[in-house]
Amino acid sequence: MGASDAFVFVTPEYNYASPPTLINALDYLVHEWAYKPAAFVSYGGASGGMRSVQMTKMLLTSLKIVPIPEAVAIPFVPKMLDAGKLKATEVLEKSATTMLDELHRWAVALAPMRAG
Repeated sequence: MGASDAFVFVTPEYNYASPPTLINALDYLVHEWAYKPAAFVSYGGASGGMRSVQMTKMLLTSLKIVPIPEAVAIPFVPKMLDAGKLKATEVLEKSATTMLDELHRWAVALAPMRAG
C-alpha cells in the first residue's frame, strides 16, 4: 500500500454502513494511506452502496486520505449480472472513466505531500 499513489475501494453496503472488513483494513494501515486520494465503486440495493461510501469518507479524512466526490454506484447489482459477470451500462462506464481521470489528477496534485 505504501508504494501506491491512489486507491479505489470496491465496497458493498453492509447493514446501511461500511463493511467491518473495510474499516479494519483502513485502521490497520494508518501511515500507508496518508496524502493519497481514494475513490469508490459501491454496490447494493436501491442506494447502490452510497450509505457505505458516505460513512467511510468520514473515516478516510481522519486518516489523511482524500476521498474524491466522483464515484461509481451500482444499484440492484444482482440484476446487472449475467453468468456471474457485471454487464456495465454506458452510464457506469462513463462514471468509471470520469472517476479514474479525476483520481489521477488528485494523485498527481498530492504527490509533493507524499514526497516529504
